[in-house]
Amino acid sequence: MKNKRLRVLVVSPDITLLGGVAETVRLLLRELQSTADVSYLPFGRRNGQKWISRFIQPFGDLFTFARLLSRKEFDVIHMNPSMNFRSVIKEFLLFTVFYLFGYSGRVLFFIHGWEQDFFEKSVSRRFPAMLLRAVFNNAGEVLVLADSFNKSLVRAGVEAEKVRTGTTMINLNDLPSYSPALGSCRTLLYLSRVIKEKGVYEIVDAFELLKSKYPSLKLIIAGDGPELGLLQDIIKVREIEDVSFPGFIKDREKFEAFEKSCIFLLPTRYGEGCPVALLEAMGAGLVPVVADAGGIRGVIRPGENAVLLDEITEISICMAVDELLQDDEKRQIMSLNAARYAKENFSSEKVTDIIYGCYTRISENADRDKQD
Repeated sequence: MKNKRLRVLVVSPDITLLGGVAETVRLLLRELQSTADVSYLPFGRRNGQKWISRFIQPFGDLFTFARLLSRKEFDVIHMNPSMNFRSVIKEFLLFTVFYLFGYSGRVLFFIHGWEQDFFEKSVSRRFPAMLLRAVFNNAGEVLVLADSFNKSLVRAGVEAEKVRTGTTMINLNDLPSYSPALGSCRTLLYLSRVIKEKGVYEIVDAFELLKSKYPSLKLIIAGDGPELGLLQDIIKVREIEDVSFPGFIKDREKFEAFEKSCIFLLPTRYGEGCPVALLEAMGAGLVPVVADAGGIRGVIRPGENAVLLDEITEISICMAVDELLQDDEKRQIMSLNAARYAKENFSSEKVTDIIYGCYTRISENADRDKQD
């Protein structure tokens, strides 16, 4: 499979930005160094850019890519879009450049975020649906983060043999190892953008209910976002103790947050792909309490290594956490299962091998079509 050292161009948002896509691409680039001749170029806004410069940057990038393709050839181009309006428009323009340079059949679309409402509206209209089919059917393969996304694309007319389901990846070396000491842990962790759609208010309400039964219980809400200030005001007004807001955390701070926590909360309604923070939490042995959104169901085993909420309310979150806190033995077993499952399925080495397999198929199929 790896006899030919493939020439791969990886295109993504600026990898110095915050977020799961940037983290995944950083890991991918590191792992690919030993197996491929890999080049990387950012597309879209850069870290620190504001206003007009953010708007015009993608147009300048189109010329940069055109110049690169006029000088250098690649076996595969790996794009990292999301299924939302802004990303689709931007990535369509870039794919058009690749298509004009003869890269039809040589592009891997790895779709990260997925807004189902946007997708459904797009495929219900004749021209957007036709455009979507034309782009994806001229790709080499399309990698999505949930079986439900896979089926949605096929129903929309994308060739089934082009669509595959995968996951994002994590660096297990950056995470604390599973420890039996988690059995006595009393800290809950939320690690994501602080927005209403991710259930942050329900988390606070549930935590307030749980504090009456578990006075030593703590809650960490890690992340930035538009609801952060209001959430902090609510905590202050209600005089809810033991809630901390460290903001966006990474490296040692994130390691320590995982190390001191035992339950990971993500009761989200948001258009998640496959949240990196969820995979990291599992890798560190935290038991996830999550909602059935995006690709989440596909990366957990409800009742075995995670709790899947029936509904997103403070009562359902409270009951799920209470059940885990009451039974240390059950929580330890689920914690161990989560850590093992993450190690077996989400390591950067394993996921990169899967992605490289996509590259190989794309290159071989495109070479075969060229000969025919």
